[in-house]
Amino acid sequence: MNRVSVLLGSLVLAVATLVGTAGAAPGPGASPEHRRTIATADDCADVEELAFLELINDYRHQNGKPALALTRTLSDASRHHSVSMANHNYFSHDLTPEAVTWSQNMIDHGYAYDTYLGENIAAGYATAFNTFLQWQNSPSHNANMLNGNFTAIGIGRAFGSDSTYGWYWTTVFGGVVDAAACGAPAPPPGEMPDEAQTPGEAQAV
Repeated sequence: MNRVSVLLGSLVLAVATLVGTAGAAPGPGASPEHRRTIATADDCADVEELAFLELINDYRHQNGKPALALTRTLSDASRHHSVSMANHNYFSHDLTPEAVTWSQNMIDHGYAYDTYLGENIAAGYATAFNTFLQWQNSPSHNANMLNGNFTAIGIGRAFGSDSTYGWYWTTVFGGVVDAAACGAPAPPPGEMPDEAQTPGEAQAV
């Protein structure tokens, strides 16, 4: 895993990537708080999350990369991570209160595939546009956004009034498209998956 942290005044960024990560069942070591959130994470994407999806897919199209599908499992994982950072006032790829790594968080939310995985986190901006620029201007984060091995994305942002940075963003990436997230736009013609994947069906990319 490659992790880079950048501090920019009141703004922060971090990136993580795993290649060919093995999937697994939901982790038995997940904390009760983590499991409660998994059971109730059913919010639809908000307007800024959908705006980010449009921004990143336009950017990928400009660079010859396929569009990313917004999926339920990845959206739940990303939203959980952002809410955790906002509520508990920390900034890390590891979900500190739950003692869960970012990749295990994806697995615990049902994204248990043997495929490429990645995560970008940022803090300090409410809007999709400014957060997109944060990541675009950082080579390691930009590489995740343009990684051709990724076909699916989850986008989650959260606000903590008592937190250091206010707004927290998480995007998680994967190489398997499973069920669509609530509020996700239909994929462009020619990019519709044959059928939704379920854990265990995917092969390593």
